[in-house]
Amino acid sequence: MSGVTKALAQGLGKQTWREAVSNGGWKVLIDGNLGSTLVEHQPGATLVGTDKHGNRYFEKMDTQVGRNRWVVYAKASDYRGQDPANVPAEWHGWLHASVDVNPANHDFTAPIYASNIVGNSTTTVSRYQPKGSWFKEHKRNWLKYQTWTPPKA
Repeated sequence: MSGVTKALAQGLGKQTWREAVSNGGWKVLIDGNLGSTLVEHQPGATLVGTDKHGNRYFEKMDTQVGRNRWVVYAKASDYRGQDPANVPAEWHGWLHASVDVNPANHDFTAPIYASNIVGNSTTTVSRYQPKGSWFKEHKRNWLKYQTWTPPKA
């Protein structure tokens, strides 16, 4: 198996170029982020663990510090799924070398103020629509302005 095919199989979960392209992998390759990760970093990297969202975390110790840890998002074939907000707090600390404890082997207790991760919904159907937007379900049913009538003296 060639290096590129192996990278495709590991990164996108697909065995051939045709399978990757037909499942939307071309969007990611045009973007370049996952393509760069698969070709530049992947050979020789070790899978450190996965999080509850299915994101996979890799480490390659013989590269420059700061570029030796990275994430391959679970929704890698969809460019909208590559959202850094989908990285849990414990893995965020490990990615940025704030902590060296592997979150896959260590039990983290979440603080009482922690909330669930909500990804960026800007490019999705559930994005915020301001009042009066053409894309909002409820169309305009209010007056844009109120005409001034002078008081009777």
